[in-house]
Amino acid sequence: MAGIQLVLQCEQPGGGFECLGFTGLPIARPAFIALASTGTPETQAYVQNLRRGLLREFTVLAPNMLPVLLMPCGGHAYEPSGCHAVSDPYCQKLLVLIGDAARPLPPAPYHGRWLAGGPDFNVLPVFPLAARPSIGSLLPPAYNHLNVDFWSQSIVEAIPAVLARSGLAVENPRIFISYRQRDSSALAMQLFDALSHENFDPFLDHFRIPPGVNFQSRLTEELGNKSMVLLIESANILDSEWTTYEINVAKTCSLGIFALHVPGGVYVAGIDPSIREDVSDGMFEGGAFTPNAELLPGPLAALVGRIKLEHDRALATRRQMLLSSLEGALLQNGIGGPFPAGPGGLRVHSPTGKEYLVWITPRPPALTDFHAVHGQTVAPERGVVIGLSRLMEPGSLARTDWLAGLCQIELIDEGQMKQAAAQMAQGVL
Repeated sequence: MAGIQLVLQCEQPGGGFECLGFTGLPIARPAFIALASTGTPETQAYVQNLRRGLLREFTVLAPNMLPVLLMPCGGHAYEPSGCHAVSDPYCQKLLVLIGDAARPLPPAPYHGRWLAGGPDFNVLPVFPLAARPSIGSLLPPAYNHLNVDFWSQSIVEAIPAVLARSGLAVENPRIFISYRQRDSSALAMQLFDALSHENFDPFLDHFRIPPGVNFQSRLTEELGNKSMVLLIESANILDSEWTTYEINVAKTCSLGIFALHVPGGVYVAGIDPSIREDVSDGMFEGGAFTPNAELLPGPLAALVGRIKLEHDRALATRRQMLLSSLEGALLQNGIGGPFPAGPGGLRVHSPTGKEYLVWITPRPPALTDFHAVHGQTVAPERGVVIGLSRLMEPGSLARTDWLAGLCQIELIDEGQMKQAAAQMAQGVL
């Protein structure tokens, strides 16, 4: 993509597509997003609203993001398949089809490129909730197999789905719910259910730790596997050794934290107000918060929407922190930048002549991380996976070590990043 990490294409009312390019994002693969509509004034307005929302969110996800002033296409394309990014085999390509509840989405010639393009070509239909009963007649037959993202209040509700399908965020969001059962068990289970319905993989100790399992070991691994801790700040949240442990692990390992402060609760020190949501008694069934109280549908939907955005922001922030730490450690050890981002990670050239492909995961390393590196490492280049392996259960770590050996990839805990950078500088990793 000629050094461009992200291309955002937006359908214009007068015809054609505006093209915006960006660099400075904490992503391993370049991404291309095209926003197209049915062509009505209403859906064209949806396109512009989603464009503005995405641009705002990009600045939050990547504070170091910079616009590309000179685009290969000159900033305008006749239709999406003509963009240079579409021909890049390493680019994740997303076509967002925006419709309404009245007019069927007309097929366009360029749709065929996405339908036949393979796993790197994704299509995301986005419609208002009012279109759900008739969605079968609003989508072209070729797209009837796709799950539609419906929004209720504003099309910006589709932002998490757009980020996930384009590879800018994860498609399997994970969250750890930290709470006191005696204070907020009903609320915790309500959030577990609501987030599960939003494609999250939430952890709640009430459901996920079977009898006979080492509680602390499993709790630690579950924390590491999640992108963010959702902390319910109730009256007795700090009286439990387990919730205190969860908070401390999250802070020590720089995991994302989002606090939900309930009436009568305590404010946990060290949590910025910008990542806290205060809920009032009037937001609960019965007009008061109790251990058995659940949120009303409206406040619950609004809270879940914010959690989805905060999750993506926490993951991007953590990934950027790890990338910056690695680049700083490499520079400190005499390996000069810039460090080009390849399809599998950062390309690092040691002064000794040895080359490394380094993949950083903000979670404990998994099969997908080794797959990403193994497929792109060409001998004598050495593959390296850096992740939060120290939080893994012994059995999980042993299996991951076996996989690393099988793939001939170095597995490094993120806490050993400085030592790994020194070893790469010496060519001994």
